[in-house]
Amino acid sequence: MRNDVFVALKEVMKVRKVNYKDLAARIDMSESGLKKLMASQDCSISKLDQICDVINIDLGDLFAIAQNSKESTLKINDKQEALFLKKPIIYHFFTELLSVDGDWKKIASKHRLDKNECLSMLRDLDKVNLIELGEKDRVKLLFKWSDINISAKLGALVSFNIDRAFFKYAQDQFQMEQKTSHGSRGSFYLKKESVLDYLKALDDVQSEFAKRSKREELLYGKENLENITFMTYMASDFRAADYVFTK
Repeated sequence: MRNDVFVALKEVMKVRKVNYKDLAARIDMSESGLKKLMASQDCSISKLDQICDVINIDLGDLFAIAQNSKESTLKINDKQEALFLKKPIIYHFFTELLSVDGDWKKIASKHRLDKNECLSMLRDLDKVNLIELGEKDRVKLLFKWSDINISAKLGALVSFNIDRAFFKYAQDQFQMEQKTSHGSRGSFYLKKESVLDYLKALDDVQSEFAKRSKREELLYGKENLENITFMTYMASDFRAADYVFTK
């Protein structure tokens, strides 16, 4: 059975405050036997269903948590990127759609957008297979990833202004000693191979927490979680002194 199912199962046990000893007793197993089963990930569907009954979660919901935790990054294709490059506002509209599970009326109300403008953007997204626009203007999301992989060209168009606004917001929060803001900066001298290792490590951390985000969202609900925004940049040959002493 897939590893992600057992990762999700352990997360549910934690939320339900069910320990191995109690669970083992309720499914007529020894604690050591249960731990061995969990570690080996060798479990029949009937046994897994029995465990789900004890911890009060539907087997289908457990698999949904496991599946959603895997799907963390959407890689857009050339046709989709072309749309976003031509109409950057649609990119921002799409990311908002993902955050509200396709409820475009909520976006329209919050940002005071015209209904016809929203429907036009939805039709464009439908044409490039990012959503399905159905009867009575209902939206079906075809993707539920928590992160979108975009090119540097598109990033420069849709992200830089937002990044500057976010950086100022984070600085303001930090200066007000708000606990919600945390930042760090550092410099390294690395071989090219080590630079690649560093970038991969950053990607791995982001991917891991994106998966955790999906699991916790399904387990706890968005309303009970903190909304965290982060930004990561790395550049070569930057020297702080070049800016500090520039007149």
